Amino acid sequence: MAKFKPYSTEQGELIPTYLSEWVPENHLARLVSDIVDQLDLSAITKKYSDRGEEGYHPALLLKLWFYGYATGVFTSRKIRTALDENIPFRWLCGGDKPDFRTISDFRKNHLEQISGLFQQVLEIAMKLGYVSLGHVSIDGSKVRANASKHKAMSRECMKQELQRLESEIKEALKKAGVEEEQEGPVLLPESVNAEVKDRQARLDKIREALSELEARKPEAESDTPEKDQINFTDAESRIMDTKTQGVIQGYNPQIAVDADQHFIVGLQMSNSTSDQQQFEGVLASVAANTGRTPEKVSADAGYFSAANIGAAEAAGVDAYIAAVKEGKRAQNPYDKTNFRYDPETDTYVCPAGKLLELKATQHANNPKKETKWVYECQACCECPFQKDCAKGKSGKRTITRAESDPVREAMRTKVQSDAGKAVYRKRKAIVEPAWGEMKEVQGFRQFHLRGEQKVAGEFVLLALSYNIRKLHSAKNPKPATLYKREKSAQKQKNAA
Repeated sequence: MAKFKPYSTEQGELIPTYLSEWVPENHLARLVSDIVDQLDLSAITKKYSDRGEEGYHPALLLKLWFYGYATGVFTSRKIRTALDENIPFRWLCGGDKPDFRTISDFRKNHLEQISGLFQQVLEIAMKLGYVSLGHVSIDGSKVRANASKHKAMSRECMKQELQRLESEIKEALKKAGVEEEQEGPVLLPESVNAEVKDRQARLDKIREALSELEARKPEAESDTPEKDQINFTDAESRIMDTKTQGVIQGYNPQIAVDADQHFIVGLQMSNSTSDQQQFEGVLASVAANTGRTPEKVSADAGYFSAANIGAAEAAGVDAYIAAVKEGKRAQNPYDKTNFRYDPETDTYVCPAGKLLELKATQHANNPKKETKWVYECQACCECPFQKDCAKGKSGKRTITRAESDPVREAMRTKVQSDAGKAVYRKRKAIVEPAWGEMKEVQGFRQFHLRGEQKVAGEFVLLALSYNIRKLHSAKNPKPATLYKREKSAQKQKNAA
């Protein structure tokens, strides 16, 4: 017969007088407490008045938020619940139990000052020797906004909805016997009055959204004015296409991660779907947060542009940015990157050895655009690869060369060299685990605040808590981590 240990829910127990006896010495909560006690909180404390009732100390509330974001508790109500059920949370606040509104208002009222603490936490990591800035990798990830994509409406849909609502209001007034030209207050039946008020409120809201969209992106300047959208819940969020989640309403935050212990050393918030325009800002944030620039920086093909290469060179940073997605190039043997350009003859040579000569020049009529040159092959009709290579109606293969192509080709040659491959192959192992930890381990899948400025502040809070987790891991490494470090050190010693 099976044997089991007896148990009872009424079993008595001698609980320690001090909660600290229940929190291990190497626990994450203790590190959070120690770090907050070292921070300069004058930017927050000076906002408090000496009048009225005594408030909770900012250090107490900061500890709750830092530990909450580090362990996947992102809302004030859940933190308040944890103060009843979770021993580390109870220990951090010394047995006090601030109301969830107090916890929420602290984050809301001091979000800008909390963001300023990111640099102080990073300085602690730098003083301990965990950040060297020898190699920094940049990457972004699209994160859901606190808004539904179904609450977004395009410019064209808003115009159609305005016409429909105006028509329905006129029809309702007509049924009530009210003429459009009638002036002064009109007494309407209660049912009609409620119907008109509801439609008028929706009408005003759509007009306001349309005006905001026009101010953000004028219809005359838009390439696709009918498709421009705005979200009624969070107007600053954008519709974004993702690889794993499909189409979402979200933001595109960016981070720069140091190679040594994977600390986040730079970050930036963006509501643009493109990563290309974020490179300079993220690189500048690294210098602002650390006081110096990294030796090397790596990024994927989404960040490539001649302007970004120039910005890295101007900052004295050795950049390794993929100029083309190699997987796409390998799948298509007739991709432009497989055509060789000869600067002496100003011609291209295709993979089959045929010559492409200059046919036309497209001059840029916009400062943001580049001058382009079009090259065309005259021997395609004799080529056995014509069907796969020249898919245009003319049956001739054309190649367009832009002003930035020499920079692109030079970077591609650099990244494809043996030294370049050794640097660039580390990119994924540096920056992508940081996103994996924030999303999977910390459980951050969606922003909880609205508006780009508030979302940016919340993201700094998330990155700050991530760095605290890294400090904890560095101070308390797992046996497997120690083994890997010893093995790596031995390998470097043997190579030397």
